[in-house]
Amino acid sequence: MNDNIGTISKCYTVTYNRQSKHSAERLWHAITDPDEISSWMGAPAKVDLRVGGEYLVDFHGDGDGLDGIVVRVEHQQRLGYLWGWSYVEWELENTDDGCRYTFLQNGLADRGDDEEGLPAGWHEFFERLDDHLEGHSRSDDEHAKRWEALKPFYRTQIDAIIRGVTP
Repeated sequence: MNDNIGTISKCYTVTYNRQSKHSAERLWHAITDPDEISSWMGAPAKVDLRVGGEYLVDFHGDGDGLDGIVVRVEHQQRLGYLWGWSYVEWELENTDDGCRYTFLQNGLADRGDDEEGLPAGWHEFFERLDDHLEGHSRSDDEHAKRWEALKPFYRTQIDAIIRGVTP
């Protein structure tokens, strides 16, 4: 037996495959322009769109938000950044009627109570993104209610992962 044996913990990836009626160029702008990100995410953002650049969304409004580092930029096709302890990637592909995009956040571990808030939050953010692209908006209360409504669906999946069962 080797005393230097490492430990392995469960981590998970959240993946969303979505269709937009907007072009990859339009979606790219919405996920890379700080003003647009601020608009649909509801928090100040900073983006230095180059490998090694900053990708910050200040969810708490105190200048100490979720600070990321851009690690991959393929103009209008792929954006990757390290965000906290995880890796986030957007992949965009034009289609005849807009674009298809895949979003993933990899390297997440169950942090306990309310972990379902993270995937439900992304789901709700994509709805905000759709609204933003369509020129619509919802109130903060509507966003909060939608987020709460989505959480049970994601809790079921997280519980299955923890039990080692494929949902």
